[in-house]
Amino acid sequence: MAIEEVIFLGAGASAADGAPVQSKLFQSYFQNNPHKDAISDNLSQFLKDFFGIDTTKSLKTIEFPTFEEILGLLELSLARSESFRNYPMIPQDPKIQNVREQIIFLIAKILKEKLQFGRQHHDRLISRFRQERRLKKIAFISLNYDILIDNAITDIHRYVDLDYGTQFTNFEKKSDWHKPREDRSVFLYKLHGSLNWLYCPTCISLTITPKEKSVSTIADKPKLCDSCKTAMIPIIIPPTFFKVMSNHFLQQIWRQAEISLINCKRIVFCGYSFPDADIHIKYLLKRVEVNRGVTPEVFIVNDYSGKKKNEKDQEKSRYKRFFKNKDKVHYLKQSFEDFCENGLKP
Repeated sequence: MAIEEVIFLGAGASAADGAPVQSKLFQSYFQNNPHKDAISDNLSQFLKDFFGIDTTKSLKTIEFPTFEEILGLLELSLARSESFRNYPMIPQDPKIQNVREQIIFLIAKILKEKLQFGRQHHDRLISRFRQERRLKKIAFISLNYDILIDNAITDIHRYVDLDYGTQFTNFEKKSDWHKPREDRSVFLYKLHGSLNWLYCPTCISLTITPKEKSVSTIADKPKLCDSCKTAMIPIIIPPTFFKVMSNHFLQQIWRQAEISLINCKRIVFCGYSFPDADIHIKYLLKRVEVNRGVTPEVFIVNDYSGKKKNEKDQEKSRYKRFFKNKDKVHYLKQSFEDFCENGLKP
């Protein structure tokens, strides 16, 4: 079935269902983990060494860097094979690699804790699309690592199959996950990875753990690949660090997302501020716009209580200046919650 609409889900969409915003991730972690363990000790020392932050003091007065800001620095260090003083990356003491892994475990743990009580708005969104008989005409592009939209779709599995746009080892084995059937597929492209995907660097394979944030569990007990017994690793990519071309599976996902965007009639951005730093998302969108020859109808749904006028004006300007046909860019006074319930209100 032809894709008519693409829904972009940014951090604001997840925040509507309880996920902490980027700037509050570290604060949330240290507030909820007062009893020290190895991970919190290591991260506390890292934050002190790199940012001068003392997590033993009042957290309310601390301005933490974002999760993706830190992860981007570590990814760049690893890519360039450059260490920091007292933070080597040698096999005997892979400190940079360890901090990176621990930060990914941190976000997995926080999201598991914060999102365990439901996903009201994502469920309503999927339910509304199904009632309107449009669900299979819509593709979702998520910039989030959580599995809110994933589970909202799979919970109506009697009617549809969730299609991530790539292959999983589970397709070939007896499990509760099967290869999506073409006539039942609902597409969800997670451009920055997902907390329920595990990658084997030896077999070059990807395994999905349906409905489970598997990354949050391997911090305590590493999960081994069924085929070669190599320790599996998460695929979590910060948007400011472009590693897509180094991973076959993310290559596939980005390409499938591009195809859906080229063929759709409209794009709806939900909870996404279109920051200047997300140049790779902008590259994808500009490539789509130029290659299809016309600008699709673009709707922005990112209003919320307490949002300042200057924030709205700047956000609207970022969208308007980017797309070629300004008349097709519609910046709405509508929240994600309202969109889930009632649809677009141009």
